[in-house]
Amino acid sequence: MMDATSGVVMRTLGAAGALLVVLAAATPSAAVAQTMPGPVYHDLANKGHERLAKRISKKLELRADPDDEDVASLLDLWEREEGGPDTGYDWLAVTRLWLRAGDAARAEMALHRADESGEVTEGELLLDQARVAFLSGQPDLAIEAYWRGCKVAAEAASIEYWLDVEVLATPYEAEQWDRFRRLPVGQRDLCAFLRRLWNQRALASAIAVGARIRDHYVRMRLALDQYRRRGGKKGPTFVNSLGRPTNAAFDDRGLIYLRMGNPDRVTTYAGNPSIGQHNVSAECYQPNVSWAYDYPDGTRVFHFTSFGGLDDYWLIENLGLVYRCGDPAAVIAGDHTGQLTPVNESRFVVLAPWASLVLQDLYRSRQGLDPRYAMLAQQMDDQSGVLFDASGRVEQASVGSEALEAQRSLQQEREWTWDDGEFAVASVPDRPDVATNTRMLFEELQFRASRPALSRVWLNGVIEAENLTPTIQTDGSYLYRVDARWVLLDESGAFHRFTSTVQTASPRLLGADESIPVRLAAELPPGVYRYNVLVQSAMAAPREKKRAGNYKRAELTVRDFEIGAPVLSDIAVAADSGGSWSPGAGVKLRASPAHFTGPDGAAFVYFEAYNLTPGGTYVTRVRLEPEEDGEAFDLSFPGDVPGNGSVTRRMLRLDLDQTDPGRYRMEVTVLDEGSGNTTLPFNTRITVHRSG
Repeated sequence: MMDATSGVVMRTLGAAGALLVVLAAATPSAAVAQTMPGPVYHDLANKGHERLAKRISKKLELRADPDDEDVASLLDLWEREEGGPDTGYDWLAVTRLWLRAGDAARAEMALHRADESGEVTEGELLLDQARVAFLSGQPDLAIEAYWRGCKVAAEAASIEYWLDVEVLATPYEAEQWDRFRRLPVGQRDLCAFLRRLWNQRALASAIAVGARIRDHYVRMRLALDQYRRRGGKKGPTFVNSLGRPTNAAFDDRGLIYLRMGNPDRVTTYAGNPSIGQHNVSAECYQPNVSWAYDYPDGTRVFHFTSFGGLDDYWLIENLGLVYRCGDPAAVIAGDHTGQLTPVNESRFVVLAPWASLVLQDLYRSRQGLDPRYAMLAQQMDDQSGVLFDASGRVEQASVGSEALEAQRSLQQEREWTWDDGEFAVASVPDRPDVATNTRMLFEELQFRASRPALSRVWLNGVIEAENLTPTIQTDGSYLYRVDARWVLLDESGAFHRFTSTVQTASPRLLGADESIPVRLAAELPPGVYRYNVLVQSAMAAPREKKRAGNYKRAELTVRDFEIGAPVLSDIAVAADSGGSWSPGAGVKLRASPAHFTGPDGAAFVYFEAYNLTPGGTYVTRVRLEPEEDGEAFDLSFPGDVPGNGSVTRRMLRLDLDQTDPGRYRMEVTVLDEGSGNTTLPFNTRITVHRSG
């Protein structure tokens, strides 16, 4: 059934929530390199139209880039030679042609014809339904169709699903797919396979799975437009050995973009030799570009070149490899005053000792990406010899110990580049969309949950306030709002996501070393989890590309508190007894992951003990051992167990005003005097700090 104003209701989605609104003016946002359905090719070839079949196939090849005019011309040829599209698979091929051209409205209409035929498998229809919905900017409908399609996908649809994600796959995931596709049909669970792949990337990005899939299809559209391979033969690239898909539709820029998104900084070098290098032509430097991505543990940098001016750009091991001329020292020795010109050969020139004479400016151009490149340029800078003297006459340049240092610098850079390449290609390099310019500190605090067989886990943290963007209130005060997102993957691959917004008011702007507390909680079954916590300012500063904040990836082992023996919870440490955090009934404190005492040397310690003798007594023993020189000492605190004995809550005030300042290892145990049993020790650290 066709509705002239709102689009088509697809049979495959059913009546509920199935309306796909496709407007003719919809802005293209995503598409992928769909293949030509096999039945179309064979049917046309068997009818004597092999040339037409090849032309349709050519337009759907990985490196094709058809536009509306190309598709219309091809359909006109199809009409003249064979009477036009007829079967359901014919119309599925037309759908994919319009998808490649970025025309969602026409793709949707062709898919409706394919659906009406009743010939196309449901899995193929639903996947293309998802592709059309992504292209038309309707991610909710797209995600619904995507997951419904994988449930019913037969062989052809399964391959199409894989082709859409192959460019993201690690070598291990590619091996998993190879094993998966060889399984008997009854043993395959395509949805489970895809969920594992997408869960990994959603975890690394700290976003919902559906949002990560949407981002992929949006990036795919841009990559097809800007980074599609033009050359028939893939150029040399060191990431081949790291697991780059051999048949990817994209050059290495597309590969990195699809996996990592937009770079934080981009730099190129068109050749601008500094004083002393005038005999080096700008043409000696091949087209090049470098991308930088910021991570909490440092910056990842990727260098690309087109190897002689072709459109395709490939990753290289050393930025210096874009230099393609001879030895400037040889020019000097031969008393040649003309500029060097690029060597006429298809391979790179081996960077011999004169590297230190010609690469300083090239490497200095990358210092805005990462300060390490300023260091490399400095190491290569041969101050003892110049190519021109003060009067402009050519001099012999020194290529001694400085040249050896340049070679060492290149080796160091090669190690960085290989490490970054392996990170991008052989791992899951996704990251949250945040500036990573703000310090933060987190700890996990675990307690028994009120529901059986669950533990309540608090993610207790602080984030530095200086870079966050507040809003000014009518009374002149400042309101800081931060968004926190916590995503976890359990051992089965299940995805968990929790969010919170925190507000803190201040009469003044907060500065360095001042922070805002951030806490999230979840009730989880015992087991091992990998998690990512993202905290960012709710507002972006003017001219800021990304919101200030940071993220942390870690592994968490959720403890089992249901054992019969006495057991301790985790221990929270606060500098004072005030605050709003309430881990248990009637308890409030301002727990900090820094575990600092107050300026008076006092610390407040909160914990819970489980399975003590009801109505009995217990003794808490706290042992403090300095991390540096000094004697360990013990503190003891008696207490009474509640009548029901299920949870014993305790807040202790540790008076450490006579203790030397510094870091201490704190060990806490509880002796149940009724049973004589002692809990296993819980270890944490505490820092004694006193003002004055």
